[in-house]
Amino acid sequence: MSILDYFKPVVTWSVQQVREFLQQKSARDYNLVDVRQPGEYEAGHLPGATLIPVRQIEDRYRELDPAKPTITYCAAGVRSRAAAAALMNAGFHEVYSMSGGINAWEGLVAVNEPELNAAWFDPAHSSEEHIALAWLLEDGTRQFYAAQAAVHHHADESDFLRSMAAVEEQHKQSLMQLLSGIRGSHDELPQALLKERGDQPAVMEGGVPLDQALKWVQGKSMQEVLELAIGFESNALDRYMLLSRNISEPKSREVFLRLADQERQHLRQLSDRLDQVLAAH
Repeated sequence: MSILDYFKPVVTWSVQQVREFLQQKSARDYNLVDVRQPGEYEAGHLPGATLIPVRQIEDRYRELDPAKPTITYCAAGVRSRAAAAALMNAGFHEVYSMSGGINAWEGLVAVNEPELNAAWFDPAHSSEEHIALAWLLEDGTRQFYAAQAAVHHHADESDFLRSMAAVEEQHKQSLMQLLSGIRGSHDELPQALLKERGDQPAVMEGGVPLDQALKWVQGKSMQEVLELAIGFESNALDRYMLLSRNISEPKSREVFLRLADQERQHLRQLSDRLDQVLAAH
């Protein structure tokens, strides 16, 4: 079994599929959601799109009709996948992420965005497996930030990325303490609990293989790195909120609620940083 089998995938539509759908439907029949930052929206957006930045989806999804087909889009297709996953978790049954984002809509060069596979954890697996998987994803994300800090030579950028890596390390420690408390031992590493996972590459939050993410960001700007990070951190928030609702043990639930609060802060930091980068251009 692949580690990605712990996730349910998000459905994507091409720009052409979205165009045809919008041409055939009345605006009353669907939700079209722009999940970028306000500055990006003001610079240009699809007609009739509602602006809900991805980090606000958790608080504002009730503004949308869950009975209608919902299309999410961003700049390149990464953040919109995370938003689509969060909406699915909130009970929206027909959600599509527009592949390539508004860049593809405007005819710019396609970026072949990395695949965010996660919508939520499959509840068929045990709480211990979920904790172990969360630890592995936090570790993969920590490696991503650390690798980016090493290649972004501007001191301000590298310091910011190192601070993000440090937060992921703190999350790993919280999860390890939780796992040790349940099992009463530090003997088994999280990897050992996922016995059928096999020897597979490291995976980040959002279900993105680390090597794929690192390959994708080669030569990319800080803006694009931040867009990707916002996408997978949004999936992390979605994951922890789901686990906090579905795990009955009070101590475990409290840990996941605390991690969710930290992810919200993480998303605010990334979104604020993205706004600063956009304002500088």
